[in-house]
Amino acid sequence: MECAEARALIDPYVDGELALESALELERHLDGCADCAALLASRRALSAALRGKLPYHAAPLSLERRVRGAVAAAAPGRRRRALEAPWLRMAASFLLVAGLSAALTYALLPREAGLVPDEVFASHVRGMLSGHEGIDVVSSDEHTVKPWFAGKLDFSPPVVDLAADGFALAGGRVDFVAGRTVAALVYRHKKHVITLFIWPEPGAARAIEASVRRGDNLAHWSDGRMTYWAVSDLNADELEDFARHFAAAATDGESAGKRP
Repeated sequence: MECAEARALIDPYVDGELALESALELERHLDGCADCAALLASRRALSAALRGKLPYHAAPLSLERRVRGAVAAAAPGRRRRALEAPWLRMAASFLLVAGLSAALTYALLPREAGLVPDEVFASHVRGMLSGHEGIDVVSSDEHTVKPWFAGKLDFSPPVVDLAADGFALAGGRVDFVAGRTVAALVYRHKKHVITLFIWPEPGAARAIEASVRRGDNLAHWSDGRMTYWAVSDLNADELEDFARHFAAAATDGESAGKRP
């Protein structure tokens, strides 16, 4: 199985919709593909976050009656009498929850193109659920964290310690977002954790833009070479303050590296 085919099956796999044979074939691929396995973990984290945020509502009687009528019309004679009200209520409730989940998810999402905000949010949540913020290299020393990424990524991410500004570097990891491996730096501010995702994206520089995902704040910007996504339960002002400090320090570091 190729990665493109595997990625198309991950969502139905998470939802339990794959036939057994397809599921087993996908699982064999996941055993040998770290990138696809990371994407599966990201989708599961997003699903868990949605279940934690979206409320459950019982189906109204009117919806149950419509489902009953539709099923009865498709099951004449003896089959109609075999239909039990509890089963119908369950089906109606499922349909209502699915509809509400889709509507609430759409309402909660900022109108940004693509799924990148969801992916970085899910990766942040996955790291938080790991119990150690998903850190693979634990260090507050940028000169330890930055070399750790060598050989693990096809680019060199900027790494800066912002402890003097109140944002202490805790470490980093390699993650999978937007169809590629990315750097994820972890910072701490008081009792809060910030995950900063970085990967190359040449183009025009973009100023810091704020958004919200299910109660957490996101800050996104670009320096024309790299794109940056910061995620945290910090309030929006503090997260933007972090983004400004990081952007300034990364620019200073790049300029210093170019001096003869």
